[in-house]
Amino acid sequence: MDISAPTRIVDIDPSGFADAFARRSIAVRHGLADHPLFTIDAIADLADGLPPESVRREMGNLPLENYGDYVDVGEGPPSQTIRNVERTGTRVSLRDIQQAPEYAELIDECLDEVQELVAERQGGVTQRAGYLFISCPASTTPMHFDREHSFLLQVRGAKHVSVAAFQDDPVALRREFDRYVDGRECDFEAMQAVAESFTIQPGVGVYLPSYVPHWVKTEAGISISFSIPFDTRYVERAEAVIRINKRMRRLHLSPRPIGSSERVDKTKAAVARSLMRLGGNHGSD
Repeated sequence: MDISAPTRIVDIDPSGFADAFARRSIAVRHGLADHPLFTIDAIADLADGLPPESVRREMGNLPLENYGDYVDVGEGPPSQTIRNVERTGTRVSLRDIQQAPEYAELIDECLDEVQELVAERQGGVTQRAGYLFISCPASTTPMHFDREHSFLLQVRGAKHVSVAAFQDDPVALRREFDRYVDGRECDFEAMQAVAESFTIQPGVGVYLPSYVPHWVKTEAGISISFSIPFDTRYVERAEAVIRINKRMRRLHLSPRPIGSSERVDKTKAAVARSLMRLGGNHGSD
């Protein structure tokens, strides 16, 4: 891939994105590899200024199969962990970095470009956010599903991103997602069998559709990735439907999958909103 500087911050092929949106991943280019907000010192300062719940520190050599609950291994200020990430063997996730105004401005610049391409698909872009991932050499990110669509843009080092979209088997995708949501073991071998792999390095990134499993390995050297996730109106409704479907499966019922009936999905979303209003934490599993 030619990684010469793109004319836009995130250079996305419009026709390729239109074909891939919400179904599969595609590679993109970007012009952020040398951005001053993504130096180690700038990221370390950002980390110390974020609230504790926005900073996650965990071991960098976790198994690729989904491993369960997050275990915090951080000691001392986050900036110290980031500056020593190569020595300590950790992976640091900075979440909702739009809380810092300078990063919020950059996130908006990037997602303004994305919003033009998404247009009214799935009801258009709604919530926006930004994450940074700082990883030790040869680290892993276990398999997981994200609710949001996102662009993962590599700033430093190299990453291998595997995406199992199950394009030819939507039933299998739905089965594995339900297992993941319910806390049951997924068929990781089946995911590996259909996965498409993307190698991203500075100036290159990948689009990740919502609710599609993916996992990551890094190469030698420190890795820094900038992620710009975004919701759509469809994703917001789907998240509510997922919560109701999970409750129904706990009652040994067989709920209709998301998207099989718009009327049923709207009803489930309304019920989920009512439960959240009545019970506060009822919507959090």
